[in-house]
Amino acid sequence: MRIEGSVAFVTGANRGLGVGFVDALVAGGARKVYAAARDLASLPAPWREDRRIVPVLLDITVPAQVNAATMLATDVTLLINNAGINRLQPALAQDDLAAARAEMEVNYFGTLQLTRGFAPILTQVAKQTSGTETGAAIINILSILARVTLPSMTSLCAAKAAALRMTEGVRAELGPRGVQVMAVLPGAIDTDMSRDFPPPKLAVSEVVKAVFDALTNHVDEVYVGEMARHVAAQLAHDRVAVQQQFANFG
Repeated sequence: MRIEGSVAFVTGANRGLGVGFVDALVAGGARKVYAAARDLASLPAPWREDRRIVPVLLDITVPAQVNAATMLATDVTLLINNAGINRLQPALAQDDLAAARAEMEVNYFGTLQLTRGFAPILTQVAKQTSGTETGAAIINILSILARVTLPSMTSLCAAKAAALRMTEGVRAELGPRGVQVMAVLPGAIDTDMSRDFPPPKLAVSEVVKAVFDALTNHVDEVYVGEMARHVAAQLAHDRVAVQQQFANFG
């Protein structure tokens, strides 16, 4: 699939990686970009002058807002599930499960809910554009922590792992219908969400470029950054040792 001429829907578009995706889509020739956020006032002010960028009020955990978004954006060809939260909590540190439930609601259930909403639209696009470079795709922004556990963020790792399994299942359903479904597993990115991670961190531009290169080349699982690629390679060799390393780190 190519970016030029596409109609994209980006969640978590108000900061960090989401802003990077929207800016890159516009620069790459996307026909329209729906920029979704829970607070529209938090979207970059310069976007208000660009008619290609359509602000969308969206909390992906609220079914009514998800339904409204899918009814509005019926022309979408590319869904980028970028919204996510990290409560930075070990499994046993809190008196209740509020943090863990919130992470699962956003990182797994919310992402699944929006994917389900746009699946019929993207399937129809894929059918209409079969045999062309236009196509339809879903990009799920996950983390290398979908494949390993950092004890200081156990519930985040669990939510990202669930989202990875969901991505694989959706790919099995939509792939035969012509919709590409991509899992993106980066290391730490230089954004607010990873502010407590030690360097080095990936630049937003590096992640965006890797994702769009993979989209063009029809790659379904993308490990962004040297650390993520190293962890993936080591997991294939000795999973137990890698898990122990992360247990010691976190």
